[in-house]
Amino acid sequence: MPFIVLALIIVGASTSTLYAQHQHGEAPTTSAPKSAATTPTEPRRATMQELHEMGGVPRGWKFTLPPGGDAAHGRELFVNLECYKCHNVRGESFPDVTGDEKYVGPELSGMGGHHPAEYFAESVLSPNAVIVTGKGYTGPDGLSIMPSFADSVSVTELLDLVAYMKSLTSGGDHDHHHAGSTREALAGPYRVRLVYATGSHQHPHDHHP
Repeated sequence: MPFIVLALIIVGASTSTLYAQHQHGEAPTTSAPKSAATTPTEPRRATMQELHEMGGVPRGWKFTLPPGGDAAHGRELFVNLECYKCHNVRGESFPDVTGDEKYVGPELSGMGGHHPAEYFAESVLSPNAVIVTGKGYTGPDGLSIMPSFADSVSVTELLDLVAYMKSLTSGGDHDHHHAGSTREALAGPYRVRLVYATGSHQHPHDHHP
């Protein structure tokens, strides 16, 4: 299984190497997640309401992910990587860490339907690429409190983990988007598909996981 290449998740970066590694296959890495305290480019900052008003991702955002993913295996990875310690998922039988203040992170229940798979993938690889402002998202330095797992998962494992997060479409106290018209527009050098929605977009527990 191939390595994750962190440079590829920078907004606007090429994904050709990611595809090549996914297709040809290399040995996976087992190192621990790295701190996300530094980021090679200036992070994009937005509230969750602003993100949802823009269709779930920032304007001009671009990230390409190979298709596929095994949600069942992704759940196993979610447990093995101890993601449940910071991210509650209602209805799951994960070990209880309630009351431990060192484990803080927004709830993921119901978040699968609010963001594209690529958004979750970037959250895992580069938490500082898009920073959601607010309690439970950032530390005293203003950067994401979530570590990067770029050196901890292979591409196949990333796809599985994202598939699991995308499967979390129920159980949250989140208002749902109502699909409206769509159109494509240019944002800098990128073509972006815009989805116009109606209704409330506030999701107090959502974040760049």
